Amino acid sequence: MTVHAHHPGVVPPTAQEPSPAEAPPQRQAAEDHAWLLGLGVLATVVLVFAAMVVLTMLAGGDGYVR
Repeated sequence: MTVHAHHPGVVPPTAQEPSPAEAPPQRQAAEDHAWLLGLGVLATVVLVFAAMVVLTMLAGGDGYVR
């Protein structure tokens, strides 16, 4: 006769999560938010360029002599 001992922190096999074959496919977070990341990068580039133009104007122009 086999007696199963209860070990704290051990989950019995019947209460475990389903195997990956049975679980529904989930998309990765990077795939879900790739467009948001791209939009953030684009916004940062535009903001830095605008700041460069504004600081150049405040400094008195580009100093290019023709």
